[in-house]
Amino acid sequence: MNAVRDAKTAFVIGDLGGVPVRIPHHFANYVEYDGDPGFGEKRKGPPPPRTYQSRLSSFGFMVRFPDMAGRSSPELWKDYENYSDPYWKGYYDSISPWIDVGLSSGERYPGDGFLEYAVDAKLRFDAERDGYPALAVKNYAEVPGLEHGLTVYAPPGTDPKTGKPYRQDDYAEDLFVHRGKDEKVDTYITCTNRNLPNLKFTVCDQYIDLAPEMHTEIQIQYSRYWLPHWREIQRSVSDLVLGFKVDPLSTAPVSAASQLVAP
Repeated sequence: MNAVRDAKTAFVIGDLGGVPVRIPHHFANYVEYDGDPGFGEKRKGPPPPRTYQSRLSSFGFMVRFPDMAGRSSPELWKDYENYSDPYWKGYYDSISPWIDVGLSSGERYPGDGFLEYAVDAKLRFDAERDGYPALAVKNYAEVPGLEHGLTVYAPPGTDPKTGKPYRQDDYAEDLFVHRGKDEKVDTYITCTNRNLPNLKFTVCDQYIDLAPEMHTEIQIQYSRYWLPHWREIQRSVSDLVLGFKVDPLSTAPVSAASQLVAP
């Protein structure tokens, strides 16, 4: 479900990772609750009324960094659209400040510790040993030194077919990992190397976990230009999402007419 632009007072309610939330329409695109039909499936009967106990499973939104404005007005929509419009006069010499945020919770939450498991799986993969020699570009080795406070891993070696380092392959990704004081992964970021050194068209995906405050996975996508600001992006997005929380004592029933309900 895509939240419509002109629903000025509409919002989405539900349980996000164990926390009751009320989300403005411009921060609630493609909303799904636990039990909703899968992709391509049709709902049987009308959608159920949503309450603060209805468990959200996924939704997303676009937000502008660093002011964290959503697409809440025609002017902000226009600003967002300009950065993907090659006919806009500033298109070729500007980097989009709009970042794409996706959230997974409820039945789609991958579970406590998923960041550690995901990074461990990436670092353990060995294309030759695991029987996938054609996927050598997915191997990782640590790169000396930190970058923006992150440990860097990149595909090692050279492709015998092209003579180029695997790191320069169109499908190669650098892996950036941050570990907390307990040495557990608390953030990881993958960045494509295609189109380098042009940072405008090179994409990073940052993964964070809001647990224990909310059992919610957040994926944040942005131009690689913004990688040096990963901490500010993480903090700003986390604060925004945590700000959707409402006081459980004030979560009285809400009329269906004021909600945006997934079809």
